[in-house]
Amino acid sequence: MKPKKTLVLGLLIFVLSALVIPAQAQEEREELTTDRPDKSQGPGIVSRGYIQLEAGYHYQKLNASIRTHAYPTALLRIGLLEGVELRLHGAAKDSVIENGSKRHIRGWGPLSVGTKVRLWEESGWRPEAALSAMLTLPLASEVFKPDNPEPQFGVAFSHGISEKMDLTYNLGYGWAEGDPVRSYGVNITRELSDKLTIYLEAFGSKGKGETAEHQADVGLLYLLLPNLQFDVAAGRRLNKAAPHSFITTGLVVRLPR
Repeated sequence: MKPKKTLVLGLLIFVLSALVIPAQAQEEREELTTDRPDKSQGPGIVSRGYIQLEAGYHYQKLNASIRTHAYPTALLRIGLLEGVELRLHGAAKDSVIENGSKRHIRGWGPLSVGTKVRLWEESGWRPEAALSAMLTLPLASEVFKPDNPEPQFGVAFSHGISEKMDLTYNLGYGWAEGDPVRSYGVNITRELSDKLTIYLEAFGSKGKGETAEHQADVGLLYLLLPNLQFDVAAGRRLNKAAPHSFITTGLVVRLPR
């Protein structure tokens, strides 16, 4: 069986296994918090003993001639301790370049491993906060493999504006192709119902010696079950240096302790 088919089959088994959890266990489970599909990943931590898979499809139009596909993008989050989670991230990629003729570049993107640690809970004027650290490893198909391990660090905050509205924002610093990159993200999330949530977001990054890239998007999250969430989002560039547009959709599933 081909690696791509094996991975898709594994994801389906993971989802199906979560759906057979007894209803009582679902009722006892706490609120599902996710790090997809928005870029302004918040300070939420997967509780100790839980395993959470966040996977999806990402299409991006860089410019008139380059389009990229990533499927599936997958983030595995494992609650190690209260306030500490282990994170593993990877994706299969397919870039389509159109310059009179089409050329496909397929392969596995690099594997990233790391953690997110809660700094403190929200209290009055003080927002909830968490610190994340990831290391992108040179373990990938040759066309997507970085020359050296590349670390990324981030700090995330979240305020409860009202009972149904939250403000999330983060700052990041890391390396890409050996050069430092700074990033930011900010979004406002609004619960429309117990199952449906909408968010508006702006985010961007700036590499050394490069023009800053700024983008904005809107997304919907729908809670199918207490442990299963569907999402979809679409965004566009805010300046010419940024990728033109993107669409993403996916699922989040969480297994019990």
